[in-house]
Amino acid sequence: MIRSYWQAFIIIAILEFSVLIAGFWMLGDYEVKRFNVWPISEWLINYQGGFVRRGLMGELLRFFSQGQKIIPALNPLVLIFFYTYIAIFISVYQLAKIQRASLLIIALLIPGGIFHMAIGAIFYPRKEILFLIHFGILCLLYLILLGCESNRKTIFLNLFGIVAIVGGSLLMLIHEAYFFMAYPITVLLFFILYRENITYFPLKFQLISFILVVPILFLICTIYRGNSDVAQIIWDSYTLSDRIILAPAAPYTAGYATAGLGWTTNQHLSTLYGVYISGTWIYWLLFYIANALVIIYSAIQISLGFNTDRKSISKESSKNLALVLVTISAWLISSSMFFIASDYGRWIACASNLTILFLFTISRSTFIRTLNKVSNALHRTLHSYFYRFGSSLIVLMVILGYELIFQMPECCISEGDIYIPYLKFIGLYQTN
Repeated sequence: MIRSYWQAFIIIAILEFSVLIAGFWMLGDYEVKRFNVWPISEWLINYQGGFVRRGLMGELLRFFSQGQKIIPALNPLVLIFFYTYIAIFISVYQLAKIQRASLLIIALLIPGGIFHMAIGAIFYPRKEILFLIHFGILCLLYLILLGCESNRKTIFLNLFGIVAIVGGSLLMLIHEAYFFMAYPITVLLFFILYRENITYFPLKFQLISFILVVPILFLICTIYRGNSDVAQIIWDSYTLSDRIILAPAAPYTAGYATAGLGWTTNQHLSTLYGVYISGTWIYWLLFYIANALVIIYSAIQISLGFNTDRKSISKESSKNLALVLVTISAWLISSSMFFIASDYGRWIACASNLTILFLFTISRSTFIRTLNKVSNALHRTLHSYFYRFGSSLIVLMVILGYELIFQMPECCISEGDIYIPYLKFIGLYQTN
């Protein structure tokens, strides 16, 4: 993947650091509760109070735990999910044959990305990690299809459709936010695959099925959204030891994400108002815009056709405006959750990772190349601004500065939370 030893060293160091820090934290035996009680209680939501939104994973965990404590088992489970995502992320980059080390580095370091997940033990304990794994698998199938022999192509086309439909349906039952976060970009990737294989009729049927099934399941989850009584029944179904870990002061009263099943619309809207009235919206706007610019920069770099030796730009690749525009569209449709819920860090992190995977994948798309027939006026305009932005070494340095200084919390942000406290890794940083 990498021609330069120094570039390879930096990438390996980032990955190894991320793997070791996350492993040390999640497998440490000096404390049972290794991540925030809100995502823990969200993993535990089940169907003991009847069918309810986001209850599938909790029901599965309850079934396999056989009445034993579940929370201690969550630590290695979410760590496995994180490691799986890392493996998929690197595999997508490898199969996409981008061969641009600087892009991989900034993709790993982007706030909400792999490096920041590891150093903060955030994002990967959330259910959105399953969205990333599912979409990453679809990206891998897409890239495998590009180099697949014609006699085996139909097998992988059908496999893509099955994985999309079955996986998307299950994820809707695990967390209904899938409808806003990963479903739109999955439809976009599915549509691109269909356009590239338009003569294979079963793929069209699979695409239509996926487009219809997920919204139907979302409506069902909306109807069975739960209430305070259901939330209490579900909470009571947890073992007492798990409840004591979650809420030692009040183990018999539903709390955290479980209690959130009984929230009214006004309670939900109050969280949005809290972000506005506290003034922290400005920090989320910073991360939203900055992460978008990092992704746009990456898309431009790929469309420019730079290789690892920074040689000249080919004329054909310099006109690949469609890659940039489609990537921007993917970012926008993946971040719709940002406008309707208050845990902005989670939504930005998920949108960033999804869009980077999407960008790496469609950089090999034959359909995207057919969209490059844009007007000369549009080409001149975008070339004047976009490509100067994307080819600037100063911009790269600014991006790396942003990624190495700022970190993105899950939610409930304050000014001190947005900077990376590197000193804690050498024992000089203490937190309350």
